[in-house]
Amino acid sequence: MKSVIQETNSSNQLWRKFKENHDPAVKEKLVKQYSYLVERMANRLSLTIPQRVIPKEDLIGLGFIGLLEAIENFDYTKGYQFDTYGLWRIKGAMLDGIRKMDWIPRGLREKAKKLTSASRDLEQTLMRSPTEEELATYLQLSIEEVDQAMSALSLSTLLSLDEPMNENEDDGKQQSRLDFLQSDQSNTHEQHLQMAEFREIITKSIEKMPENERLVLTLLYYEGLTQVEIAEVLGLTKGRISQIHSKAIVRLRRKFEAMGFSFDSFV
Repeated sequence: MKSVIQETNSSNQLWRKFKENHDPAVKEKLVKQYSYLVERMANRLSLTIPQRVIPKEDLIGLGFIGLLEAIENFDYTKGYQFDTYGLWRIKGAMLDGIRKMDWIPRGLREKAKKLTSASRDLEQTLMRSPTEEELATYLQLSIEEVDQAMSALSLSTLLSLDEPMNENEDDGKQQSRLDFLQSDQSNTHEQHLQMAEFREIITKSIEKMPENERLVLTLLYYEGLTQVEIAEVLGLTKGRISQIHSKAIVRLRRKFEAMGFSFDSFV
């Protein structure tokens, strides 16, 4: 117990020095002390984001931008732990960096749109969910091109669901669109109605999905597991989990379009 108190006091002294003088040397010490948060978040996101979209090293670079901003804005006098505040700032910087990149080439973006349409057409014809091979044949694409298009849709959804709705720097927390999906709290009556409708459509769509897709979405978005952890739970490879997730996202987008909505208008 004594060592924990001593460590806390030492950390507070470091924060006090920085906030009083903004000494670059002290700031560097804080960066070194909390650099493990950048590595932790890069490891977490790299399990979901394909390396071909953004390498882990680039995520780390973006993460340090978030860490520096977090150190500048953190108020240690309020008694909150920096780890929580720092992690969401780091994650936000990583996702913001990806959003600002033109990470989906125009050609891939067009293939993703065609994939959604083809999946709908084939499902109506086959009376079941089409396989990747059937989608590839229908679109006259390779399996790899179909997989890339599915990954683009999947990552686009991840970025949308994780985009911040607000930031509360008093307690180091923020609320994302995914949090809104899981919560009944909204800032306005209009937002409440919109998110209630969104939750209803999502719930009904997931209930009608094949069991493997329903499980993956539930474990990923509601239980907070990573794709690697889901793979271990279901006894499948991470690549297979990624494919199942992508198919589920295509199905959700198709469901929204069939009802006259745009999935992106909600998320």
